Amino acid sequence: MNPLAGLPKQDYDRLSKDLELAAWAVGNLLVRFFNPMPARLLAALDLEELMVGPIASYLRPLQGELYQHRGAIADVYGGNRVLGITPLADGLLTVYSDDKGPYDDQRIPGMDWIAYTGDGLSGDQTLSAGNRAMAEHQERRKALRYWHKPHRGRWTFETWAVIVQRRQRWGRGQDGLQRREFVWILAPVSSPMSDTWPREVVEALDQDDGQLHDDSIDVIPAEVDAPSKSERTSARQRYERLTAAAHRTAADRTHSSRLVQVERYLRSPAAREAVMLRSNDRCENPSCMGHPLERTDAGAPLLEVDHVNGLARTGQDVPELMIALCPNCHTLKTRGRERNTLQRDLLVVARTRHQAFLEKP
Repeated sequence: MNPLAGLPKQDYDRLSKDLELAAWAVGNLLVRFFNPMPARLLAALDLEELMVGPIASYLRPLQGELYQHRGAIADVYGGNRVLGITPLADGLLTVYSDDKGPYDDQRIPGMDWIAYTGDGLSGDQTLSAGNRAMAEHQERRKALRYWHKPHRGRWTFETWAVIVQRRQRWGRGQDGLQRREFVWILAPVSSPMSDTWPREVVEALDQDDGQLHDDSIDVIPAEVDAPSKSERTSARQRYERLTAAAHRTAADRTHSSRLVQVERYLRSPAAREAVMLRSNDRCENPSCMGHPLERTDAGAPLLEVDHVNGLARTGQDVPELMIALCPNCHTLKTRGRERNTLQRDLLVVARTRHQAFLEKP
């Protein structure tokens, strides 16, 4: 703010003697306030000799650092010991993901991007607290630290990441009730400096409109979808909505965009929900000789939703090509001696039941 002011003498002396500390301070300032870094900035400030190499290498913690618990991280680097989305003492935002925690964070299959659940344990999540900080980072294209703790493992500063999209889906809160939750799509990057990010991440950021992509509209849990008799949605209406969502997702299968892959992953439950609704909780194989009405300990139907001819052959997650089977019938359909005949029969069943369900009053 005032270049003529200088530093207090004790700070100047310490930074002059401790070059590692000076490099950390300069790196932190560059990440927070000069990102992307203007050309010749380091030369103009006579800092080229001090800041040789990647800026991220001067920041602390370093990627790969391990800690037994959150308290140990806070003891060294400051920051909150409990919150899942919080800055460290250096002001850089950090998010934590525990495999045994209350959130359903996970790597998106087939890619290294992360679906990170937002802040808020119960009830619909709102754009406040940690979620507000995430939205600001998304808008400003600022990188954050991603820490991960595998089951029975230790906390690891796994990667820097940038938010390429914000979505919303249904999840179950800590109180056991269904709620809408944010999903922040994190793309790993090697450094917080934007000029080092790979092209595919930059392209995803350019495609992102910054708006909320709501995946909770189509796939609505039954317990939420029918709050009262007067507002209840018919099974046919739910099936139509789920089928339409499944077809929209299937239509994007030919696209190679990373954001299309994300959307497919988060919206693919629509087809499975539709088939389970159509099955009425029983095996859809008319010749089932197993246990078509068997239940799990939790009271859920013991069914497996499967592609009749395999996803690799059809390339589509759509209800008319999928069927709900008990484990016995699923095994016969997959590995049985007469599986080819059974698959042909089940495809007819799936299409017939699909059409009949759409025509229900």
